[in-house]
Amino acid sequence: MTVLMGLLSRMSNLSALKDFLSFLATVSGDLSNITAPPFILASQSLTEFPAYWAERPSLFAAIANTTSPAERMLHVLQIYLTSLQRQYYIGKPVSEGTKKPLNPFLGELFLCECQDGDNKVEVICEQVSHHPPTTACFIQDKSNGVRAEAYSTQHTTLSGTSVVVKQSGHAILTVDRHNKESYLFPFPDVYAKSILTGSPYPELYGTYTIFSTSGYTAEVTFGGKSKNPFSSSSRNEFEAVIYNSKSTDPSSKKSPLYTLKGIWSDSWTITNHADNTTQTYNLSDPANKPAPMTLPQQSSPWHSRRAWADVASALQKGDFSAALEAKSKLENAQREMRKREKASGQTWQSAFFRKVDEREEGALMGLVDASGLDEKSIIGNDGCWRYDPARAEKFRRVKLGGQVRHTDEMVPGRN
Repeated sequence: MTVLMGLLSRMSNLSALKDFLSFLATVSGDLSNITAPPFILASQSLTEFPAYWAERPSLFAAIANTTSPAERMLHVLQIYLTSLQRQYYIGKPVSEGTKKPLNPFLGELFLCECQDGDNKVEVICEQVSHHPPTTACFIQDKSNGVRAEAYSTQHTTLSGTSVVVKQSGHAILTVDRHNKESYLFPFPDVYAKSILTGSPYPELYGTYTIFSTSGYTAEVTFGGKSKNPFSSSSRNEFEAVIYNSKSTDPSSKKSPLYTLKGIWSDSWTITNHADNTTQTYNLSDPANKPAPMTLPQQSSPWHSRRAWADVASALQKGDFSAALEAKSKLENAQREMRKREKASGQTWQSAFFRKVDEREEGALMGLVDASGLDEKSIIGNDGCWRYDPARAEKFRRVKLGGQVRHTDEMVPGRN
């Protein structure tokens, strides 16, 4: 009987999913804030995703402690590649596929630390815009002088039976120890494929380039030989090369110093062309496991895990009615709070980040100009966001009932 009930439930969910996709096909414009059926929801909010970059602190230390600029680029590329599996499979095993993350509310926070031995990386994430949805983050290894600032604005559409998330914005990583060497990352578009099978999985396509002020460049191509979202190539394939784009020898400008090739959700080979040696990096190797995330002991009611706790608990139990009720309660309370703000003439202000004039960002614009990347895509559709230490300090000083927040109002429904 249990097996039969499970089968009937699955068939019902697939039927509802087909109805949902049919509805999406009638919607023009961004689908990011469309309410999805609860059975396709993950128990995590999109606000958490940047933290996956910080799960291997030893790579941040390696960047600072490596004298070779080519090796530093390799470590930077490894930070990026090792974050992809847990970022796009929502922190779950690959065998479980992917789900839709919870839509963050304006002002939602996610703070944590990742520590591996003596190496520690701190993470601050904040939802700085709701329309369009934009998440900003600041990641730093303070002891080694390595930090990254990033923001991403998502625009979601339907293409056939795949959901496509187009990302604008960028990450810029800075290494103080090496003359404030900087690295610019564009963000890939993400496809959620095989939705109608009930076992969707994420896929990346296209070629993306990481540029650095050192002159070394990493070029990453996703999607195998076809590079086509509608091909039938193996899942999660990629190939990357690192080369010196400032070499005075024209013949060596695109001669690879390192080549990486494999499956970004599993393992890949790294070939050093200087000595013709190859090693394999496997995400499942115990030596490469992600460092645990430590959350604040006293988290703000605006902290993602606390705000969505009832929703996450219900989803994990498979109680979709309770999940929908808790989700609606939080979202409706947020809407009412924004209405009151508007009626009283209040302007919401982010806790940790501020919008800046990108023309004043010398390192960023220098890399954009040198790379030839599309400036509009790199800056994004919601302006340029940067970490603001003064706002962060103010946030930490203001304590409300033992909890920290930048306004006098807690998250409705989670006080």
